[in-house]
Amino acid sequence: MTHRIVPADPFTIRIPEAEVQDLKRRLRATRFPNEPLGNESWEYGTNLAYMERLIEYWRDDFDWRKAEENLNRFPQFLATLTDADDEDHTIHFLYERGSGDNAIPLILTHGWPSTFREFLDVVGPLAHPEKYGRKGPSFDVIVPSLIGYGFSSLPRKPIGPAAIADLWHRLMTEVLGYDRYAAQAGDWGSFVTSRLALQHADALLGIHLTMLPLRPSLKHESQPPVSEEEGHWIAGMQKWWRREEGYRSIQSTKPMALAFALTDSPAGLAGWLADKYYRLGDTDKRTTMDGMIARFPFDDILTQFSIYWFTGTINSANTLYKAGPAEGSALLKPGEKVTVPTAYSEYPIDVLPDTPRSWAERSYNIVRWRIMKKSGHFAAMEEPELFADDVRAAFAEMGL
Repeated sequence: MTHRIVPADPFTIRIPEAEVQDLKRRLRATRFPNEPLGNESWEYGTNLAYMERLIEYWRDDFDWRKAEENLNRFPQFLATLTDADDEDHTIHFLYERGSGDNAIPLILTHGWPSTFREFLDVVGPLAHPEKYGRKGPSFDVIVPSLIGYGFSSLPRKPIGPAAIADLWHRLMTEVLGYDRYAAQAGDWGSFVTSRLALQHADALLGIHLTMLPLRPSLKHESQPPVSEEEGHWIAGMQKWWRREEGYRSIQSTKPMALAFALTDSPAGLAGWLADKYYRLGDTDKRTTMDGMIARFPFDDILTQFSIYWFTGTINSANTLYKAGPAEGSALLKPGEKVTVPTAYSEYPIDVLPDTPRSWAERSYNIVRWRIMKKSGHFAAMEEPELFADDVRAAFAEMGL
């Protein structure tokens, strides 16, 4: 786990004032849609009353410069790497060296509709546990922005998780100089991290996931018959997707049809993304407005939305839903399995059934299994203390 001085360009986020004012101008011109009766609980999608409050706050009270200062509190860099198709990609990443001489290199990868900001509140606790009253390993924390997201470059053609995984491995080994490292992720980041474990197993000390994206070849002789528990889980997942997959269907087939509205209208962008935070976050569904705001305060969620807005990356981010399936990065070859030690923590989402451990063990070398009592899909952002403690404990149990 040797490392050297970062051969990358230091980077500071600084959005021109003209762009900040343009955002406010567009927000002032927002046209709100009508809302059908019965949408208090978001049954038809993002609630109108919530959006009116959110847009008003974004327009009148949200302080981008304060958010920018918060984003810049850890060192950031840009590094350019060339992929197997000879396309250059500039990778934006946060890099905080951990306390002590034996910090474990740890790359954290976000998903959609998120940005590197999702991990901002866990960087300090993971890098410097002693400052937060914690014992256990410290980490050199690396948080890249996915290709086509935020401050990383826009790909000329869609790029999937397997190709991104190769770039992440080169970032860790060629740019940062680590021989071996650990990785953590959820959502699309879990696809990238799973591919890291498959494609670069010798370099991975262990992985920690909050989503299990790989799918085994069930017809292969290495696979036992689907159990009754697994069958119920598969049926539950299919039922959930039939109700919730509208966004995925659009983004995985015709993302450009959506891109013009989301790129031109900040209200449109916020309305599209807010629905996913409500659906997938551990929000109090009994008090939909207050529950949503309590779980995702306006300043936090609007920082995420503003990163998408200022960088113009919502279309390239959405297009990952088309690139991933085209690449086939979720499908294991017959007999293939992640051999890297894998810790899994499932954070409760009201509408999803718990994953059977036997299903996970078809695809991963599971060495630690936790069903968490609170938090949701954006765990590092929703419950940073709980998340950081869980990640630290997972890698400690692996002997790192």
